Parts: sequence; structure tokens; C-alpha cells
Amino acid sequence: MKRRGLKMLSKEEKKFLSGIDIDETWSHVEHLSTLDKTSGTEGEMKAHEYIREKLEEYGVKYEAIEFDSLISHPKEASLRVVSPAGRDVECITHSFSKATPEEGIEAEMVYVPVSPSSLFTGLGDLVDQYKASNVEGKIALMYGVASPAVVWAAQQAGAIAQIHICGGDVLHEMIVTTIWGTPTPESAERIPDITAVSVKHSDGERLMDMAKEGPVRVNLKARTDTRWRRIPFTVAEIEGSERPEKFMLVHGHMDSWYLGTTDNCTGNAALLELARLLEENKGKLKRSVRIAWWSGHSTGRYSASTWYADNRFHDLDRNCFLSMNIDSPGVLGASELGGGGLMGTMEAIRIAAEDASGQEGIESRAYYMRAGDQSFYGIGIPSVAVRANIPEGSPHRGRWIGGSGGAWWWHSAFDTLDKGDKDNLLRDIRMEALAIRRSVNSRVFPFDFAQVAEMYEETATEIQTRAASGTYNLGPVLDRVRALKIKAETLNGAIDGLGEKKAPAINDLLVEITRILTSTFYTDTGPFDQDPAYGIPHLPALQNAAKIAGLDPGSDEAGFLRTRMVRETNRVCKALDRATGLIEEATALAG
Repeated sequence: MKRRGLKMLSKEEKKFLSGIDIDETWSHVEHLSTLDKTSGTEGEMKAHEYIREKLEEYGVKYEAIEFDSLISHPKEASLRVVSPAGRDVECITHSFSKATPEEGIEAEMVYVPVSPSSLFTGLGDLVDQYKASNVEGKIALMYGVASPAVVWAAQQAGAIAQIHICGGDVLHEMIVTTIWGTPTPESAERIPDITAVSVKHSDGERLMDMAKEGPVRVNLKARTDTRWRRIPFTVAEIEGSERPEKFMLVHGHMDSWYLGTTDNCTGNAALLELARLLEENKGKLKRSVRIAWWSGHSTGRYSASTWYADNRFHDLDRNCFLSMNIDSPGVLGASELGGGGLMGTMEAIRIAAEDASGQEGIESRAYYMRAGDQSFYGIGIPSVAVRANIPEGSPHRGRWIGGSGGAWWWHSAFDTLDKGDKDNLLRDIRMEALAIRRSVNSRVFPFDFAQVAEMYEETATEIQTRAASGTYNLGPVLDRVRALKIKAETLNGAIDGLGEKKAPAINDLLVEITRILTSTFYTDTGPFDQDPAYGIPHLPALQNAAKIAGLDPGSDEAGFLRTRMVRETNRVCKALDRATGLIEEATALAG
């Protein structure tokens, strides 16, 4: 597709974007940056009260919601090398880390050579890596900030605690539970039964050197305050003029670590300005925009957005056609721009980002995150995003950092007002605002299922390759994916130039297709539960097919797994058949 460029902004779009009041927005950042917004505290409630007061001032309707959530506040921690030489090491503990007895726990410390990139991946062979390091009954030491996957892997391998080495000499607050949202009776079994702390990089290097030289015994103490707390969140709605029941969900988290200017005061201020701007222009919006400020993000592992997915399930399932998460815009030094989304929306969002920012060559990709309150993939709601990151080599860039555009101050007491950038915030809001406006006003939703089929085919082929020829046959899946791609390409041609009269019915079918293809490709549990809070590989239902090649063909384990894979293959094939049937129905209707 030919890039349209900034000059292709319509007069109405230019007028719309010129209405952004960055001075008003920055005043929100300044105010919110004075509050400690830890979930379940007075500061968090004051922040929501501020948002609600401003929404009332702007004439925006909103819903104020409270619910009980299991929230974990990390408290104090200490680490002492007992032998070969006594010394104290500064450390912090993390949300949902297991508290130690008052006297602490004392054991041998062993280094585990796990890649810091494990923060962003799934379990994979992590458990085997820990077992190979003989961590059972010991305290594991590893590079990388604390993440659910590596903590769970350490626990599964029998470690009693884990020490994480940060990428610099700033300690980053983290949450280490693999449970997404408030636990259920089943997922509660995964509440960590292991203590996790983090140390500075320089201290961690010394600990690693000691571990390499010989046996090291350490004493570790940690305390967390984990209990049920009443937490608030706020959901505003700007009604569209043509199909007001259909809406785009735009959201971010209110709670933060410390003052949290770039994670996420800037995001909360951006959401508030978007609410004001969209309300001012609601007569020119075809569909509605729902804007949410979640709580329970950092110390409840996305509990508010998960509550909303559970308790507003039917409304979301019927009416939400797209979501956008806004987290950490307006970051100092963030100049690398990106834009993209799921279900073939990448190009539309990239073009909107380029048009709004005036910057060409913006990276485009399928933004998929197992983080950031993305609690709606199971329902099948695709997400889009625009992003601004700090480039490698910048003094603002941290190592192994997952937020604040990659800033070294992420999740720390250093995330203060001076780390925000007013000009960058204006740029980012322009990108977000234009992407939202174009999405809710699109004649036909910008989904491209031919691109989605290519992703399905690539993933299924990769699994088949790992499964080894003849071990397990994913041919039925690949046949259906290729058929889906052909049908989707026909649909793309049929809806090109589609008139307004048929568009609503076509869009309803397109949304139904996204429900199937999003949930199947990005989740394992599907619409009515949440997968664990670590990386989930694409097409998770089929991933275990690759394991069959490594098993004795006559073993019980191989027989059991083949049976499971037949059932999972049936599930995926059924989903692809349904999606293809709906594509054919949409094509016929368009013709």
C-alpha cells in the first residue's frame, strides 16, 4: 500500500488534532505526579477522584466502579552473605513474593545461566535449565529483572528463593505471580511459594563471582503484605452518532510504583485529554469510544481489567470491535516510533502514526503483549497500539527494561516529573487520537484476514517442522489455513469500494471472525478464563505437537499426548472452518 503521508490528513482531521490542549494535559501530569498511586491506597483513590472531577467538567459520562481484589504490597527485604565472608547486600522484594520467617531463610546460593530475555518469554525449557543448575533446596541467582516465568520455573525446579540481578544500579519493582487477575480456585495453586528479591547489577556481579569461586551461603529475609483490598477504577464513554452501541476500548492503568510520571501519569493524562477531545467532537464519531483507567495493574497483576472482562463480558463480546492500551507515552528521549495491531490492522495504524507525527518509516508490526492490561484476547478482541521507545545507545535507555519506553528509571523512585517530555506527549497523543478517530469512523473495519492466515500458516509450519516429519501431522490445519487465505483475499477484493448501505452488516461479520481468530491464535484457555501471566506462544493449542518427536513412540506419555493433540487439532480446525464460513458469508453479502 502506498504511504499517504502527512499531507493526506483531511481538513477535518487537521482541525481535530489541532484541538489537543497540551498545556491542560501537562497540568494533569503535574498533578498526578504528586500522588502515590499504589493500589488500595488513599492516593490511588484521590487520583481517580481527580479524573472523575475533570470528566464532569468536560461533560463526559463515566462509571465509577469498586471491587475487592487480592493485592500484594512488597515491604522490606534484606540479604546477607553468611559465608565465605559476611557482608550485607541491598535488595528489595516483590509483589506476591513469599514472605520468609522472621529469622529469614539460609541456604547455598547457586548461579543459573538463564537469559535476561526470559522476562518477555514463556516457560519453554526454563524449568530444565534450573534443574540442570541443581537449585533444589537452594537459592538461585540469575540475571534479569524479576518476572513471573523465571520465578515460577525456579519454584518448579525446587528452589526456595531467587535473587535477580538488575541491568543497572537501579532496583526495579516487579510482580512475580503467574496469575492474571484475581485468582480462581484453580489458579490460586500458582500463588508463589518462593521468595524473590532483586539486587543492583554491581552487587549481583560480585555475588556471581563469589558463586563461581566456591560454595556461598546467604541469609534472605523478605516481607510482603498480601490481602484483599477494595480498589476503584473509572470507565468513561463518548457516544458515537451512528452505531453508539459499538465501541472501541481505550485504556491504561492508574496505579503506579512511587509517583510514576512516565508509568503511567502521562498515559492517564493522555486518556483524559482524549476523553475531552472526543467528547468535543462526538457528533463526528460514527461509533463510541470507551476509556478506562484501571487499578490493580502493578500489585494485582491486571486485576481491574480482568474484572471488567469477566463482569462486562457479554457487552464486550457483542459490541467492542477494537482495543488500544495507552501506557507510558510522553517519555523523555523516546524517539523511535512504532505502530501496529492484530488481525491485519498493522498498516492502517502505521499510516495513522506517520500522518499524525509527520515521521516516515515508522515500524509496523503485529503488537501482541502478554502484559499491559491486555485482558481481552480471550474474548477475541484485537488490539492496536502506537509506541515511542528510547533508542539503544541513549543515556536514558536501561538494560532488560520492559516499560517507560525502555527507560532506566522504569518501576523505580526515579520516575519523576523530569522524566516526562511535554513535546513527546503531544506527538504521542496526536498518533493515538488519529488512530482512534479513523478506527471508529472507518466505513469497513481495517481487518485483513489474509495477513492473519499467513501468520497461522507460518506458525503451524514451524510447529510441524519441530514435530519432525511423520511424528504428528498438522496437514488438516495447514489445509484449512491456506483455504482461509484464499477466501480472505477474495473478501478483500469484494469489500474494496463497498458502499455505506452494506457496511454495517459486513462489519458485524468481520468482528465475529476476529473473535474466532484472535482467541484461537493468541490464547489457550479461550474466552472464559485467563492464560498465565507470561509469554504464550502463537497457536498454543498446537505447540505440544513438537514434543511427540522426542518421546518413545510406544510409551504411555507419547500415547497420551497424541490423543490430546488430536483433540486440540480438532478444536483449531473447527475454529478455522467457522472463520472461513463467515468470510464466505461476508463475501457473498458484499457482492
